[in-house]
Amino acid sequence: MFKIGEFSKITQVSVRMLRYYDEHKLVVPSFVDSSNGYRFYTAEQIQALNRVVLLRNMGFGVKEIKKLLLSWNPEILRQNLTEKLEKTEEVIQGEQNQIKQIQGFLKDLDNQNKNLDIQILIKSIPQQQVISLRKIVPNYYSESVLWEEISNKLSDVNRLESGQSFSIYHDLDYREQDVDIEVCVGMNHEYTDIHTDLIFRQVDRVDMAACFMIFGPYSNISIAYKEFAFWLEQHNEYCMAGENRQICHVSMCHTMNAEEYITELQIPLAYQRAE
Repeated sequence: MFKIGEFSKITQVSVRMLRYYDEHKLVVPSFVDSSNGYRFYTAEQIQALNRVVLLRNMGFGVKEIKKLLLSWNPEILRQNLTEKLEKTEEVIQGEQNQIKQIQGFLKDLDNQNKNLDIQILIKSIPQQQVISLRKIVPNYYSESVLWEEISNKLSDVNRLESGQSFSIYHDLDYREQDVDIEVCVGMNHEYTDIHTDLIFRQVDRVDMAACFMIFGPYSNISIAYKEFAFWLEQHNEYCMAGENRQICHVSMCHTMNAEEYITELQIPLAYQRAE
């Protein structure tokens, strides 16, 4: 048998953690000397200790570890590991979103007194034939994933593209999660031989929309919306009516310099009804 210090050296687990595992009945010493309280371990306990350390490093709590140690079954273990993996990925995604929000707010602080002096034009948007991909995605940052997906699926038909590529935001309010986004690639004629996730459809004409260009990084979009809000208050004969669209005339696909981005927002309008 090994004293706790010797066992610590052999297993490369600190004495502090060995005492912690003993306290929680995960790895109990094989023998405790009643006269001095010294703990002793055997070589046979190394495997059990390794399992505890492994499970703890993968994020399992004491109660979970106890259950898994009682029935070290590969199928049960696989199920628990799969569930732990899914939860960990959700946590990571949440923290990545939080990082983006912090980065975005830091940019907003830098730009809080910045004005873009956007030029708003009211125009109609003609009907368009498109191949589109529409999904509920975790957040607005996930739009790039949709563009990557539709680009991969359309790699063999890109020669047919003729119109603008644009996004449609189908939610009529702002969503913190589960955002309904459709990415559309304009096509010059009907195309039926496409991936099952994609659809060929006609996007309806918009008779009247407020359209304005935003130059520079995407962080300028929130500033542009603020300026549009002031414009809409000053032109109270109009109200927003429909699903906003966004066209990236120059994006990360064209340049690595965010200052060179050119984004167009198209916000459908209607005349206010007289009270």
